[in-house]
Amino acid sequence: MSSLSLIAYKALARSTTIPQTDPYPERPDGPLIWGVVHDEHSARALIHLVERLHHLRGPCSLLMTYADKAPRVPDRKGQFCFQLPVDTGETAQRFLEHWKPSICLWFGGDLRPALIAETNVAKVHMMLLSAEEHLLDQSVWRWLPSLARETLRSFASLAARDQAAQKSLRKMNGTQRDIEIHGTLQIAVVPPAANESVFTEVSNNLNGRPVWLASNIQEDELKDVLKAHREVVKINHRLALVLVAASFPVSVEARRILKSQGWRVCHWEDGDPIEENTQIILVEEPEDMGLWYRIAPLSFLGSSLRPHYNGCDPYVPASLGSAVIYGPNVRHHTSSYSRLAAVGAARIVKDAEGLTMAVETLLASDQSALMAHAAWVAISEGAEATDAVIESIQAQLDTLETP
Repeated sequence: MSSLSLIAYKALARSTTIPQTDPYPERPDGPLIWGVVHDEHSARALIHLVERLHHLRGPCSLLMTYADKAPRVPDRKGQFCFQLPVDTGETAQRFLEHWKPSICLWFGGDLRPALIAETNVAKVHMMLLSAEEHLLDQSVWRWLPSLARETLRSFASLAARDQAAQKSLRKMNGTQRDIEIHGTLQIAVVPPAANESVFTEVSNNLNGRPVWLASNIQEDELKDVLKAHREVVKINHRLALVLVAASFPVSVEARRILKSQGWRVCHWEDGDPIEENTQIILVEEPEDMGLWYRIAPLSFLGSSLRPHYNGCDPYVPASLGSAVIYGPNVRHHTSSYSRLAAVGAARIVKDAEGLTMAVETLLASDQSALMAHAAWVAISEGAEATDAVIESIQAQLDTLETP
C-alpha cells in the first residue's frame, strides 16, 4: 500500500509532467539487466558488469536508461538505450510491463520515487550502486522527507561511492541499515588490437627514438600540432611524431602542409619505410590506432583545441599505456577526462604553446610513464567492488531461474 507521501508525489507528478509515448522495440528473450546511469563512467561500469555476466552465464540483454543526455559509450549486441520514463505511476507501469527487467542496477542517485515504487511492486530486485552525495540531494526530500525513506527501502542493497554519500544515505534512510562504501566500479574499455609482428617491426625501425602521437586531429589543429613538434625537435632532434588526421579530407590537407613546410615524412598507408631521419609518420587510417597508442608513450587527443568537435574517448589510449594530453573542448567526454586528470593521468592544454610545453616536459622526464601508470590504475579501479556486485547479481539471477 502506498504511503501518503508517495500518493502526494504521484499526484503532483501527474499534474506537472508531459505525457510520454513508449516507442520501445520488442523485448528480447532471456535475462534483461536494467541499468540507470547518470554519466559516461557509470554507463561504462554498467556495460562492464553485463559483459562479465555474459561470459559467466551466457547471453543476457542490457537496457540502459538515463535522465537527460544519452552517454557516449561503445555499442554492443543486445544493448538498448533510452531516456528514463517520466516519473508517474502509469508510465512506470507501462515501462515495466514492456521490459520485464530481471534486475535493476541504479547508479549514482537522482532517484525517481514513482518509478522505484512501481519497480518494487513488480518485485524487481534493485541495487543502488556508487551513490554520490550531489545526486542524492533532491528538492523533493525536503518537502516529503518520509518519501526518501520509503524510496530507499525499495532497494535490496545500498552502496555509496564515498563517506559523504554514505552519510547522506544514512540521513535519508533514517534506520541503522548497512550501507557499504565501494567507491567506483570498474569500467568497460575495449582497446583496438595490434599486429604483434608489425609492432615489433615499427619498434625496431624507431630504434629507441622518442615518439609522441597526435590523434584525431582536425584541420584547424594541424598548425598547433606542427608548431609544437617543430619547437620540441629543436631540443630533441630524434623526436618522431605520429600524426593521425580526424578524417580523409584532413589527411589530404596534412599531406599538402607537410610537403610545403619541408618535413621528412613517412606516409604509412603508402608503405614508406620509417627511417632514422623521419620526422613525422602520417597515418590516414584509424584501423591502426591499436598499434600507435602502444608505440607512443604520450598522446595528444585532438578534436579538443577548438570548439564544435567535442573531443574523443581518452580511455582507449589510457588503457594501452599512453599518457594523455587534451584540449579544453571535450564536452562529450568531460567526465572521463576529469577522472583521468584527477589522478594525474591526463593533462589539459589550451593552445600550441601549452602543447609544446607539455610534450617537452613529459618526454624529458619519467612523468609520462607515471601518468600512464596512473591511467592504468584508474581504468582497473573498482575490480574488487565489481566482483562483489557480480556475485550478488548472480545469486539473484539464480533465484529467478530456480523453478
